[in-house]
Amino acid sequence: MREPTQRFWDAMIIKSWQSFDDCYKLNMWARDEFGNFPNNLNLKRVKNCYGKRGLGVRVWVAQFMPALSERLFALPKERHVELLDWLENHKVDSLSARGSKTNKYYHEARYAARSSDLKATQKTWSDNLERTINRNNQWSIVK
Repeated sequence: MREPTQRFWDAMIIKSWQSFDDCYKLNMWARDEFGNFPNNLNLKRVKNCYGKRGLGVRVWVAQFMPALSERLFALPKERHVELLDWLENHKVDSLSARGSKTNKYYHEARYAARSSDLKATQKTWSDNLERTINRNNQWSIVK
């Protein structure tokens, strides 16, 4: 078994991201390499990587580490090793998705839907008001 180092764990994340693996496979690989699951070791970037099937490493990285995700997409596959040095110097962690682009886009879409609903409601009220006030629309009144 290998000594659990942060650099090797980061390399495993990058390799799993390239291979389109899921978090279950990444956790099993870490258990085979280190003798224990990554959550039980003193490593960064292990939170929210659950062992259930279906949550891909790319999804996990995009949701909880958007800065790393952007760099992985920006650099070609041959230069992903440079990211290990970048990760050592930056405090990228997977504790929360507070700065996530997904979260930002969700709020923008929600705001757009709310404003659209508000405009539709205002239009309906305006049309109804015009029908009741406009004398040309009242057939019971002699003009």
